[in-house]
Amino acid sequence: MCGVAGIVRFTRPAQASDSALAAVCRRLAHRGPDGTTFRYVGAAALGHTRLAMTDREGGTQPFVSACGRYTLVYNGELYNDAALRAKLGGPFRTRSDTETVVEAWARWGPASVDRLDGMFAFFVWDEARQIGHAVRDPLGVKPLAYLPLPERGLAFASEAQALLPLLGTAPRADLEIVVEQLVAAAFSGTTRSPFAGIDYLQPGQVLEVTRAERRAWSYYRWAPSSRGEPPSPAALRDALGDAVRACVRADVPLGIFLSGGLDSTAIAALARPALDGQPAFSLEFDRCTAPHESVLIAADDAPYARRAAAEHGLVLRPVRLPRERLAEELRAIARANDAIPAWEQELSQRSLARAAAEAGLRGVLVGDAADETHHGYHFLLDEAVRAAPERMLDRLGAVPIRREVDPDPGARLSTAYRTLMAERAGPDAGDPLIETSQLIVARWLPRLLHNGDVHCMAFGIEPRVPFASRALLALAARVPPSLAFAGGVEKRVLRAALRGVVGAAFLARKKSALPRDPELGVAYQEEVRQILRDPHPLVATLVDGARLAPLLSAARPSEPERAQLFRVACLHHWAVAHHVASP
Repeated sequence: MCGVAGIVRFTRPAQASDSALAAVCRRLAHRGPDGTTFRYVGAAALGHTRLAMTDREGGTQPFVSACGRYTLVYNGELYNDAALRAKLGGPFRTRSDTETVVEAWARWGPASVDRLDGMFAFFVWDEARQIGHAVRDPLGVKPLAYLPLPERGLAFASEAQALLPLLGTAPRADLEIVVEQLVAAAFSGTTRSPFAGIDYLQPGQVLEVTRAERRAWSYYRWAPSSRGEPPSPAALRDALGDAVRACVRADVPLGIFLSGGLDSTAIAALARPALDGQPAFSLEFDRCTAPHESVLIAADDAPYARRAAAEHGLVLRPVRLPRERLAEELRAIARANDAIPAWEQELSQRSLARAAAEAGLRGVLVGDAADETHHGYHFLLDEAVRAAPERMLDRLGAVPIRREVDPDPGARLSTAYRTLMAERAGPDAGDPLIETSQLIVARWLPRLLHNGDVHCMAFGIEPRVPFASRALLALAARVPPSLAFAGGVEKRVLRAALRGVVGAAFLARKKSALPRDPELGVAYQEEVRQILRDPHPLVATLVDGARLAPLLSAARPSEPERAQLFRVACLHHWAVAHHVASP
């Protein structure tokens, strides 16, 4: 929806930060093509770049509460806007859910976060108490990065790269985070920014800043359980329907990214009245990656997407990745993704977002978060993967790291992941399915959502995520993974809930990830060869060229080998694009 930014300094008036705030917001202009506005109140300088989805005139931010005490900058969509307004009682000055959020805060303070259902990242300033609070939604759909400042001050923005002008010097890389990105890309880049000193607010977290201290706490953690009564198929179906109806509320045209998989097809079916005749975007390649070559791709999307579009009244627009511009596209995703591009599918995400923007859309519905919260990854049926996170890393490819930098990063990270899995599993610690599901939701899902946000918002397109509905998440948490995978079928309970919503072909389709162009392996080799002739010092410091060399001469790089080459190329382009200092 937007870009948010702010600088809080308790030792100087807010207006003194005007030029610095303007520099931050210039770097967020792509997130808000409908205008940039500022407000200076007390110690807080607040900025907002707007992508107007509803109430273009009334929803201008920074937004001040009716009582005048609270000022809000907000990025997101409330799924329960109408219900919250009914509880608040009004009267309301606008149709914008921005007003709902600030008035909920004025009524209930920080406790209001437990009443918000949706996707959001926001900062609210309490002028009476000189306190600011940054808040991020439960799953981390909307991003928020922050930079601690002297005297307990704080700067924040929707993207970490927007805060770089405030460093006062060339940014340095957080080597621990960068190594994780190279070795365990699927679980990387969301605990901290790869720019040293800039952090990400975590999903389901609140950060409070006062003259005396900065402190953070979590208000939400999604946790599946092996205990309790699973929800009925009707309850799951109704909750998803409510979330989809909330996501299609907009004053601007919306489309959908349609893979023909269970999740996006169900959203298309439930959103049909609002999307009838609207464009759907799906990737097509001359030859999709063959299932036996891939850990995550089970089948070509194209025939399923065509059928889903035809059945649900959508105009399908096939999207192709521009192979002839690969080097340019790699540089572009490295500029856009401040977490450093990690997955080849990011090229596909960029192509889909560009197509939606060229079609004149402002938002798209996406099926993200379904597989992670409803147990949709078929590789978790493999006992070896469930038993050891390092087996998952092996399948996804790990860039060789120079041993003098980190002698065995895979082992080190696997130990950290095992600790995280056991801690988050709580009373279910020791249950491999529960533990692995927690790792997927804690680390894989935030990265997936981050990628979707940055590549869509690079074109001023808001991805809307019905499966992030808090009401739906509560029901999904009641489904034990053992039941969701019963009979060797992933997402078994969700499939049952969607019977009658989508056709039999979609109910039976195996989970398949966003496809990749299978012809790019050789192109990655050539790109990395060129880079290694004059690599950025960060690449030269971290990557073990001798162990990488065999990948450059392979006749046809395998999926893990392609992934490694992709990450090396993206690390170089990221470091160059953001003028990262030598280690």
